[in-house]
Amino acid sequence: MGIFDLMDEHGHEELVFCYDQRTGLRAIIALHDTTLGPALGGTRMWNYGSEAAAVDEALRLSRSMTYQGAVSDCDTGGGKGILWGDPSSDKSEAYFRAFGRFIEGLGGRFVTYADLGTDDRDLRYIRRETAHIAPFVAYRRGESLGGRATAYGVLWGMRACCKVKYGVSSVKGRRVAIQGMGEVGFNLARYLDREGADLVITDIVYDAMKRVQDVVPAAEIVRPDEIYECECDILSPCAFGGVLTRETAEKLKCSIVAGAAYDVLESGGVGDYLHEKGILYAPDFVINAGELYQTVDNVQAATEEEALARTCEIYEVLVSVFERATRDGIAPFRAARRMAEERIETVGGVRSILAKAPEPEL
Repeated sequence: MGIFDLMDEHGHEELVFCYDQRTGLRAIIALHDTTLGPALGGTRMWNYGSEAAAVDEALRLSRSMTYQGAVSDCDTGGGKGILWGDPSSDKSEAYFRAFGRFIEGLGGRFVTYADLGTDDRDLRYIRRETAHIAPFVAYRRGESLGGRATAYGVLWGMRACCKVKYGVSSVKGRRVAIQGMGEVGFNLARYLDREGADLVITDIVYDAMKRVQDVVPAAEIVRPDEIYECECDILSPCAFGGVLTRETAEKLKCSIVAGAAYDVLESGGVGDYLHEKGILYAPDFVINAGELYQTVDNVQAATEEEALARTCEIYEVLVSVFERATRDGIAPFRAARRMAEERIETVGGVRSILAKAPEPEL
């Protein structure tokens, strides 16, 4: 498919290709929908196998950010920055400053933050060329709140899932299998342990799993390929997207899928299959919105207390999604998308009202 065909399929406004020969920068900025506000999305750096793979990731993830902002009652649109390069060898000050200038050229239509393959040091260089960086809050010793806020939101999302599936909004005594022991998975494991859940964990990096076992000694470790067949109540994907294919979904022995990874479903058909199989799937762009709540209206920084308090709202949002899914007779991820699209349409209609008269020409 051609670029315009892909943009039409996903409903995008703008797809920007950025190239700087001196630094080797190859970047893609995808702006999905800015009806509600500036396109907010992380910038990730990865050595993609092809240009098509990089474009596909930009399109899919920016669309998810639109849905996330809309269904979470935030005034943000969906965007994504993709840096096609090796994060272990291609980084430099000039590289990120060049990317910052491309962001600045969009005039505030895109607001970003660190994602997979990028970090606060990279953002510092980007910020020297543009102010359009999400003002996420920090806490103790300068650590990022993002992983903790996202994990906290997933916990509240799991509570909503348990309320719907088991009639009790508690994870106590539930067996939870977490895939991915990064910052989100690590913090989620700690939260779940405090709540009295039994943990099964996996990661492709042993040290990441050992870090969890150091604080949760009872956590059981399994190989990455065993996680899908693990006997558990909740499977929590917290690593890469696209992990639930028809093949892996057929192996599942859980009642709930609720995790922080974006685009967990390889396709919509997989989500429909989970629904038919009786597995409750918490739409990823709803349950992983905790990081988004580090900003408040108009993309202004929230305090740590405000961010965590608002993250609890994920519980109510998910309950509404599940109620809508039941009422409409559709899978929850389709209900969440429908709710997001309806908000965009209604608020977009209001914004047709002229709020400020143009300045008269002299």
